[in-house]
Amino acid sequence: MKAKGRVGFAVVGLGNIAVGSVLPAFAHSKSAKLIALVSRDKTKAARLAQKFSAKASFSGDEYTACLRNPDIAAVYIATPPGEHLALAIQAAREGKHILCEKPLGRSVEEAAKIVVAGREARLILKVGFNYRHMSHVRKAKELLSAGAIGPVHFMRARYGHGGRPGYEREWYADADLSGGGVLLEQGIHIFDLARFLLAEPVSVCAHMRRFFWNFPVVEDNAFCMLRFSGGQTAQIHVSWTQWINIFELEFFGRDGFLCLEGRDGHYGPQKLTWAQRKPDHSRPELQVFEFPAVDDSWDLEWQEFLSAIGTGREPSGSGEDGSRTQQLIECAYRSAAEDSWISVPESHEIQKAASE
Repeated sequence: MKAKGRVGFAVVGLGNIAVGSVLPAFAHSKSAKLIALVSRDKTKAARLAQKFSAKASFSGDEYTACLRNPDIAAVYIATPPGEHLALAIQAAREGKHILCEKPLGRSVEEAAKIVVAGREARLILKVGFNYRHMSHVRKAKELLSAGAIGPVHFMRARYGHGGRPGYEREWYADADLSGGGVLLEQGIHIFDLARFLLAEPVSVCAHMRRFFWNFPVVEDNAFCMLRFSGGQTAQIHVSWTQWINIFELEFFGRDGFLCLEGRDGHYGPQKLTWAQRKPDHSRPELQVFEFPAVDDSWDLEWQEFLSAIGTGREPSGSGEDGSRTQQLIECAYRSAAEDSWISVPESHEIQKAASE
C-alpha cells in the first residue's frame, strides 16, 4: 500500500532512543509529519508532544484510539522487544506501516509473525537497523562493492560499553522484556552488518558469559564466530563490560583492508581507514576518511522508510532482514547452550516459523 503526500506517523514508546535520536531526526522531515506520541506515562507523552509539535498524545491503554486516527499512516515502535509483537500486529490490522526498533521480537517466531502480518496487510515493515546508514558503513559498502580490497577473507568486530549504575535494574536485564542480553541488544547490529556488507552466514559458533552485571539470566558478553559459504570468517565480540566504549569493524581481503571506527557520542566520531597491500608486503599507506561528528543515520533510515512507503518497494533493513538476522542470533544462543557449531538454514521459512 503506497502513501501519497506527507506521511503522518505516531511514535510508540518514549525511551532514550525515541527522545534522544528518533524524534529530533524526524522533526525536520519534509515527507513526514508527527501526529501522535504514545507512552505508558501519559504526562510524559503530553509534555513531549508539545515539545515536538505533535497534535495528540496517548497512554498505552489508548493505543487503539491512536491507531484509528485517519491522519496516521505509520507507526514507529520504540518499546522494549517484549511489547513489539502485540503493538506491531495491532498496527498491521489497522493498516499502518511499521518501523520497529530492533530486535523485531524476542524470538524468530515473534519476528516471523510480525513479518507475516505486514505482508498479509500489504504494508511496509522496516526494522531499526540504522547502522546501515552510518557514514563509514556506507563508504565501506561502496568500497567493498567496488572490490577495493579484493575478495574478503575475514571480518573482525568489537562493540560494547560498560553499562551504568543500576544497569541490572533496567529492562535490558529482564529476559521477558528483552528476549536476551548484549548479543540480542547490540550484537544484532553487527550480525546485520555482516549480512549487509559481506554475505549470508552458513554456520555459527558462540560462547556467552555473565562476567560482571548481576543479571538474573541474560549475558553481558558474547563471543561469536560466523562462517560463510565463500569461505570467509567473522569474529565478533560484543560486551557490556567494555569499560571504554568501542565500535570497530575490520575487513581484510586479498588486496588490502578496511577499518571502521567510532559511532557517535562516547564512541567517538566515525572514521574509515583503507589500505591496499603492497607487492613487497611493506607497510601500506593509509587513506583515512573522516566524517562529521553529527550522526545522520537516523535521518537516512527514516528517509529509506518513507521512500519505501511512497514507492511500495521493500526497504533496506526489511522485516525479512530483521527475522533472518534474529535467526542467526538464535543459532548463536543455541551454539552456546550446546557448545558446538550450528548450521544456519539456507532459507528462512517465515510462514513456518509464524505458525509454530
